[in-house]
Amino acid sequence: MKGKIDKHGFLHIYRKNDYKIQYCPFDMKIGSICGDWCPLFSEPKLYKPCLKEYWKIDICNGKSLIFEEFKDERKNEKE
Repeated sequence: MKGKIDKHGFLHIYRKNDYKIQYCPFDMKIGSICGDWCPLFSEPKLYKPCLKEYWKIDICNGKSLIFEEFKDERKNEKE
């Protein structure tokens, strides 16, 4: 799976040849977008086991998303 966090901190998952923004399934009345503003959204972590590296993001309800390809488009604090 491919994913990214855009420059505004919103999560996108690659589906049907495009990155689709992801909405919070627990806040559909308001239409909140899943992203780094949420206290249940962890920073992406790169894991490098023996065979193939992957990115992991922990999200709400104890779930995790695993990405084979991942981009973080947020500004680096050092810039």
